[in-house]
Amino acid sequence: MKEYTMKLNPRIYLILTGILLLSTVIFLTHTHYFQQFNHNRELKGQFEAWKSESPAKANVSGSPFCLIYDKDDSFSVSVQEQTGRVLTDMRKAVTETDLRSNPLNLTGCSAAVIAIQDLTLAGDPDNLADYIEQGGHLFFASMPESSDAFLRLYRKLGIINAGDFIDETGIHLTDEVLLGEKGLEINDSFMTNTVLQVELDSSAKVHATTSSGMPLLWSYNLGKGSVMVFNGTMLQEKINRGVIAGAVSIMMPDFIYPVFNSKLVYIDDWPAPIGNSVDPDIYKIYKLNRQEFFKQIWWPDMLKAAKRFGLKYTAVMIESYQDKVQPPFDSPIDADPEGLISYGREIIKSGGEIGLHGYNHQSLTTDPKTSAVYDYVPWESTSDMALSVEEAINFFKRSFPNYSMFSYVPPSNVLSPEGREALKQGWEQLAVISSVFAEDATGVSYVQEFEQSADKILEMPRVTSGYDYDDFERWTAASVLTAYGFFSHFVHPDDVLDSKRSSGKNWEQLYQDYTEKMSQLQEDYPWLKAKTSTEAAIDMKNLLSSNLELQQTSQEIKGRVFPLQDEVSFILRTQKQIGQLSGCTVKKIGDGVLLITVTRSDFTIHLSEA
Repeated sequence: MKEYTMKLNPRIYLILTGILLLSTVIFLTHTHYFQQFNHNRELKGQFEAWKSESPAKANVSGSPFCLIYDKDDSFSVSVQEQTGRVLTDMRKAVTETDLRSNPLNLTGCSAAVIAIQDLTLAGDPDNLADYIEQGGHLFFASMPESSDAFLRLYRKLGIINAGDFIDETGIHLTDEVLLGEKGLEINDSFMTNTVLQVELDSSAKVHATTSSGMPLLWSYNLGKGSVMVFNGTMLQEKINRGVIAGAVSIMMPDFIYPVFNSKLVYIDDWPAPIGNSVDPDIYKIYKLNRQEFFKQIWWPDMLKAAKRFGLKYTAVMIESYQDKVQPPFDSPIDADPEGLISYGREIIKSGGEIGLHGYNHQSLTTDPKTSAVYDYVPWESTSDMALSVEEAINFFKRSFPNYSMFSYVPPSNVLSPEGREALKQGWEQLAVISSVFAEDATGVSYVQEFEQSADKILEMPRVTSGYDYDDFERWTAASVLTAYGFFSHFVHPDDVLDSKRSSGKNWEQLYQDYTEKMSQLQEDYPWLKAKTSTEAAIDMKNLLSSNLELQQTSQEIKGRVFPLQDEVSFILRTQKQIGQLSGCTVKKIGDGVLLITVTRSDFTIHLSEA
């Protein structure tokens, strides 16, 4: 009997192979998707545990930094406030002395910061010189005015000749005062200082100059100790905290401090009702309406950038762009649940997070003057705001019933005390508010520090914004990275639709700027860990609530972190060689700059002379 074998058309094999590959891709994609949901549930459990804990409170240990200021001088007070905050956030003990009320006494100070302009308030200048020569470290956070006391001391500061005070623009970092920014040059009007014309001793080490080459920051060894001098006036501003952190850590031998080690990128107004209108500039290039442009061009490009540069997006959604501020708030006609589902799934799949921007884009405030700054409509009551928040949460839950949102970004970075209370009333799982770090010219922004508030909500500010990377943004980012090891940036999808916000650039040009920014970030700070808002907030809270103890000699650093809930990062500045390690790892991230990753509660770093 004849045997028959069945032969399939080669096309059938191709089809079957294609089906198998597609099934594999779908399986892997959905597996990762559900892994992200499991991760979200884990985060929810951690946040719920917070409710039974006291708000995080940092401890400090060791000999204090003595901060000297003049309460009758507003400039001195501003420098004192910024310096005190930096040192406290670095977990250093600080004692403050107002020389109008108390005499100078540097006994027991591990280092001293002088933030006074009138040096005669410090008494006999020889006391300052003696403190340095006997092994002390003294940081002049601004140049004192000319006086008999200054004339008796200036040679001890490494100055040979001194002239007049003049205004100078720009800065050139001759070494790594700011992490990752050795050689940075900025010649912009926002960087202006009143400086003393000086000629320095040849043994003084210059760390920064103005654009014209005038010494702006230098260190000088005197006897057994050292002095650091900032010859300018910009340390009273919050965006320059990194200079304080850099100057102190360079001045002090083997200086170590904890950092958050987080890299975040937010997308405001995403997902949101996009609409299908035709924008002439977009249509001219892509022949697409607004909705299709964002679906086919903008969003795929943003996902490619995230994959290329190791980013995790935190996208904060809007339900409606109507300016309705009176209930009822259900079912706005422009709501786009399909877009929320489609884009939301891709955000989650990519390892990102969805947070809340608002029911609409009306900032949560009842103050007409504040609302008028952005041409918004003021809300009438806290209860109305709370109802709008509740509706936005319910709108999201209808699409993602098993996913919890924790992070809030206020529209236009405006949030009143009443609005903050409304958030808590309408959103039980609110855990993180991310507004802005720097003060704004209008004075209406919700400005934050890195801290946990008394109601246990984490205040975690964003630092920079936009697709391009101008000098101001780069400086601010580097400053905060130096002080806190934290990068947080945000963009808006619709910047490309506004010629003013896009500076007249099309999407191709904006995207090039954005990728160049993220490429430079990756190159200069490869050690930063990409996180979502919630992931970064949990790590921040864990660090803030941990007790840190440090004991140092010239040969070793012994530390203890308790409770150690995961791992903690430190920055160590030292010119010594690293020897045996216990409970931690070390990675070189700059010239004399090391990233310490603590993996056990007790850790030791042995040091030896280079």
